[in-house]
Amino acid sequence: MSSSSYTPTWLTRNLPDLVQDSRLETEALGSCIQHVFYETGRTALERRVRRIEQWVRQGFLGAGAYGTVNLEKCVTDGDQTARLRAVKQIKKYIVPGEELDYARELEAVIKFSHPRYSHCFVTSHGWYESDDSVFITMEYLAYRDLQRYLVRPLPEDEAVQIVAQVLEGLQYMHGNGFVHRDLKPGNIMVVTKSPDWFVKIADFGISKRRRQDVTTLATLQRGTMGFMAPEVLGYTDGGTYTSLVDMWSLGAVAYIVLTSVSPFPTMADLTSYVLRKKGFPAILLQTHHVSELAQDFITKLMICDPNERPTAYSAGQHGWLYTETPRFTEERFHRTEYVLEWSTDY
Repeated sequence: MSSSSYTPTWLTRNLPDLVQDSRLETEALGSCIQHVFYETGRTALERRVRRIEQWVRQGFLGAGAYGTVNLEKCVTDGDQTARLRAVKQIKKYIVPGEELDYARELEAVIKFSHPRYSHCFVTSHGWYESDDSVFITMEYLAYRDLQRYLVRPLPEDEAVQIVAQVLEGLQYMHGNGFVHRDLKPGNIMVVTKSPDWFVKIADFGISKRRRQDVTTLATLQRGTMGFMAPEVLGYTDGGTYTSLVDMWSLGAVAYIVLTSVSPFPTMADLTSYVLRKKGFPAILLQTHHVSELAQDFITKLMICDPNERPTAYSAGQHGWLYTETPRFTEERFHRTEYVLEWSTDY
């Protein structure tokens, strides 16, 4: 990519203003990517100071359905901090001639990179594009994703920490009209690990924001098996769904954190549960001596009828979240009430 080949496509030309403003001035220089930033100086002669950063790819971090993530290091002369970042590359064209709608991911990641939300979400430092790809720069978290720590069940007090933090993030998302749609351990990044977990939600690749006058979204089978709610798979609700799909996914995350096993490892298992041929697989929770409060929390989140599931806010009032880890006080869950709904701060 070079600056001369930069050609915004119809999607990037029609992004919200805040997303447009987070676009990085970028040029490819041989093996490095160069960004130009402008800072405010201290004198009239330095009202706008030009600063350059150069970044070099260090290695591959991972891949998903719509993109790859690479590690990059800042190599700017005089930069002694050895800064690292993760960069997600999204191909614009999965099918020749049909442009992927990556605009919603940019909107979500920039929205939730605001300092108000950054303790719950992996933050972006801006984005840039080439003729065939969009690149989203993000903070690099060396401990990577939660999935790699679930080879065995975690203690219940640690599970509470993780679930409570993810739930707070969902409160912010749902309060602003966003649905994640692919919540799973692989999309929960670890800042600090056991015994004091600090986690953040990542990957808005298939997130969706509903319009203010619409309460449901059309069902497309997107997400990850084992974490998708029945209505996403077309079992219920006539082909539509709401933010409550994320609550089902949170229940599945809590279940696997406490047992290291998915509650419904196959479609046949899920179908039997949805059709009431089998009850909820609580026996494994009991085998691992999971408390009754935790079992109640999970089973309520994974009720087949989405209308009977708790919202992100009401789930935050559940007693399980206050028993094992007192540090998550009631104030934490009250500060994200739905007064955030349809926020106009971006």
